Amino acid sequence: MAFRAQRDRWDRVPFDFTKIVEQIDELTRDVPRGGPDEFVPLREAFATVDVGDLVARLTDKRSRHSFMPALPRYSFNGAYPAPTPPDDFSVLATDGSFMLPDRHSPARFYLINVSRVHLHYGAKPDAALSARAELRYREEELRINDRIPVNPAILGMRRAVDELAALAELARDPAVERPAVALQDGTLILWTLSSQDATVRDWVLDDFLLALDDLRDRGIPVASYISYPGGDDVSDALRIAACDHPIRGIPINCDACRAERASPPCGIIPTVPDRHLFAHIAGLKPGERSDVYRSASKILQHYREHAIAFFYLQTGTEIARVEIPAWVADTPAHLDLVHATVYDQCLRGRGYPSVLQEAHEQAVIGADERRVVEQLIEEALARLGIVMFRSAKDASKRGRFV
Repeated sequence: MAFRAQRDRWDRVPFDFTKIVEQIDELTRDVPRGGPDEFVPLREAFATVDVGDLVARLTDKRSRHSFMPALPRYSFNGAYPAPTPPDDFSVLATDGSFMLPDRHSPARFYLINVSRVHLHYGAKPDAALSARAELRYREEELRINDRIPVNPAILGMRRAVDELAALAELARDPAVERPAVALQDGTLILWTLSSQDATVRDWVLDDFLLALDDLRDRGIPVASYISYPGGDDVSDALRIAACDHPIRGIPINCDACRAERASPPCGIIPTVPDRHLFAHIAGLKPGERSDVYRSASKILQHYREHAIAFFYLQTGTEIARVEIPAWVADTPAHLDLVHATVYDQCLRGRGYPSVLQEAHEQAVIGADERRVVEQLIEEALARLGIVMFRSAKDASKRGRFV
């Protein structure tokens, strides 16, 4: 009994804050505050961008730089107020979550749950919410081309494909009245595909692009919403615009510049996310969006005509990033409808799109639901005479023995 009491005293060792307090103070000093006099060079650079020169530098194949700058489509530092949404319109959204098996289970599977939400506004408001779970266990679902196992990273991308495919399927429903916008949470750029085997890339992208084809052919613009974005694509473009090495108008070479200069001219652009740039430098007002920019992600080389562009939107509570395929960006009616609808949804959702809130609620696989799935699988195994054995480490986490 004495040993048990001693173990209880050992059970929670107080966290030692003393070593990190000073580092926390240093960290917080570097956080941008958005004051009126902060980053004056950044403000001047943003206001004086020569768009023609910048586009020439970014598209010249001789240019060499280490950034991932956004490519401005028409202008760089504009601000556009939100159009008025239509009197009657629909908003569609899907979201997904997945479940992997306990690694101690002899059963091999994964489960994807995808929600579908259709909200209609106007004279006859309506809503339809549903979710569909699918257990995948066949060998062709667990391995790609019989050789590459579907791991959690790949499964995350596969879930994104299923979400977009469900969105295209939802758009085919005759109950969806036009005009309509299809909205996703997160990014439309499958960033991690760049580092994957070509077999994985094709396995993911083929269905993803088919869904985009379907939405485009039906005339339903699709967009994704990123809350509190961390990207700095536009800031990187400003670095390219600020470069004067060797002279403006000549393709840039970052390596040559750094070799010759202790302080390269792009150093006047501080390291801040784009949301800070548009909140405190551009000063977007509620409802206003930025110009449209095209992402430089390498994976977009495989997106065909669906290369992803984006703009920043002041929702009234935050600066959000809204991503759209090129065909949406190139169609003014589509672009205006996305702008008006997303802002309207943020107003209805107190800062975050209502339709995405509903889609998330329907997609979540709760802890109780996970336990039920695990129990059903264990019972099915038991009926076949297969008993699950747990590792000593797993057993130790399920109960203390001292």
